[in-house]
Amino acid sequence: MMILWDWNGTLVADVPHVVAMNNIVLEQFGYRHTTEEEYRAKFRHPVHAYYYDLGVTPEDFPKIAKVWNKAYVDGFDCVPLAPGVADVVRRFRDAGFRQAIISASQVDQLRAQVKHFPELDGMFDTVLGLDNQLAVSKVHLAQEFLKETGLTAEECVFIGDTTHDAETAAGIGCRCFLVRGGHQEESVLQTAENAAVVDSIGAVLDALGV
Repeated sequence: MMILWDWNGTLVADVPHVVAMNNIVLEQFGYRHTTEEEYRAKFRHPVHAYYYDLGVTPEDFPKIAKVWNKAYVDGFDCVPLAPGVADVVRRFRDAGFRQAIISASQVDQLRAQVKHFPELDGMFDTVLGLDNQLAVSKVHLAQEFLKETGLTAEECVFIGDTTHDAETAAGIGCRCFLVRGGHQEESVLQTAENAAVVDSIGAVLDALGV
């Protein structure tokens, strides 16, 4: 069995950092601040759609994305693992599960961030991300991963924190769990089809009998 993990908001609790960087960069470009509550209510993929909802213009978005990305990476040291992550990934590994990260983050930055946490060393077969900073979609990453590995949908479980994670799971036809407390509020998560919303990643262990 292969566990496919989302990164932001699932394995790392980065929402406070994301919103703080949002407000710094939005102010720099003349846009209003946002709260964590508003962020979780409005955030969605593709990420540019979320910024458009805030009033950001299509012309400004690529500039904002570039400045925001640098600010996020430079300040990443303040981002912790989500509660229980170190124990859960270790228990999956010890139970014989394989694990991979599939994220809409830029891949080189993502891999550097994973190395920031010694607790995660040796836990993942691979870490997959995009070749850009625009966070449009990761569905194709999951599809290509299954083709390359020969895994079937029945052999995979996707764990994430947004409806896009559910869309990614649907793109390969696998089971999906969405964890409360990440980048989208529960009412948004509940709109995802064919995904179970859980209180914590530890609940996935119980659901899978680990």
